[in-house]
Amino acid sequence: MLALISDAFVWDELTFPSPICHHSGVRGFLSRLFQLLITLAKLLYWRLFILRIIVQLFITHPRGFGRCLVAFSAAGISAVVISLYSCLLPFRLARWRATASSTSSELYSLLLHAILGHIVLLNIFVHFLAGVLCSPGHVPPLSPLSPHIPRTMCSRCLRPRPWRAHHCVVCGVCVLRMDHHCPWLNNCVGLRTHRHFFLFLTHLGIGIVYLYVAGFGDFMEHSRLSHRINCLVHTIVCALYRVSILVLVFVVGLLLWHGRLIGRGETSVEYYQNQKLARAFSKHHIVYHNPFDFGSRVNWLRFLGLEAPADSRVVKEKGTYGGIKTLAKRFFFHVLLPFNSSPYDGDGMEFEMYEPDVEDVLRDLRTFDE
Repeated sequence: MLALISDAFVWDELTFPSPICHHSGVRGFLSRLFQLLITLAKLLYWRLFILRIIVQLFITHPRGFGRCLVAFSAAGISAVVISLYSCLLPFRLARWRATASSTSSELYSLLLHAILGHIVLLNIFVHFLAGVLCSPGHVPPLSPLSPHIPRTMCSRCLRPRPWRAHHCVVCGVCVLRMDHHCPWLNNCVGLRTHRHFFLFLTHLGIGIVYLYVAGFGDFMEHSRLSHRINCLVHTIVCALYRVSILVLVFVVGLLLWHGRLIGRGETSVEYYQNQKLARAFSKHHIVYHNPFDFGSRVNWLRFLGLEAPADSRVVKEKGTYGGIKTLAKRFFFHVLLPFNSSPYDGDGMEFEMYEPDVEDVLRDLRTFDE
């Protein structure tokens, strides 16, 4: 099993030779593990050296480095798609032709994978392009804010800005409901790009898992027949499969982090601000509650575009979000399909604030006592 994993996903014989050991049992396992760690340390030395150069380039030329990362991301996604069409798909077609005379199940399976795969692929490309090209929403630099809009003062721009807007040192402007600046998109994740950013990561993770689940057998067959095909093509396909595992770990980590923040109704910037405020309030025995947290379910519905501002009246009157059909329709068009959805917060100048009731206050007090 270790040899299969090493040959298929982790390394090749040139840069990462397979461990060699003539012993078995625990002694053989420890010997292979020691060889693996030595080889890994050699590789990490050079990769950390290159990483230091990359970090220095990002510090000195962040915008130019961001463009390079966008091009690299687009090239990587395109390479995976090209490899599917040029390498793995022919194996499926050949298998279908071999079994077409006896059964049509292979054809149905091929069509199902084609439909599901292209839906995921369409979502990845649309949300990636939207995250790169769409404006996250900037504070108007010239037009003054309305007097009734709550505001703060930017210490860098020296201009008033609405709540939840923060200054991006890379873009040099104040971004509405800013979460962070994403170098992989070369754009800020803010009011109008936060949803695209999260759905891009979601569908990218789904696509990688789907690629391994549906195409693992084809990949192993491709590896066994590597002596019959172009060596360069085989090397590229193997490299893409290995890199995809690392990308999946990175994507899952981001999804868990941002999913937690979305459920709490806060951005990455607000998370640290709220933590600081909560500690300061607790010293005076005061419970701090995020004023933009309406509960996990409501926060998710609003973030994904499943609830519109016009639904508030319906919710207060009927306690529902327009019925299951309305939710299913919005989920189909705005989550499963890459149709755009306007932010619940509108233009990002004013935000609805949560007004706790007695039950919420008592629950917070019990939490504070614990």
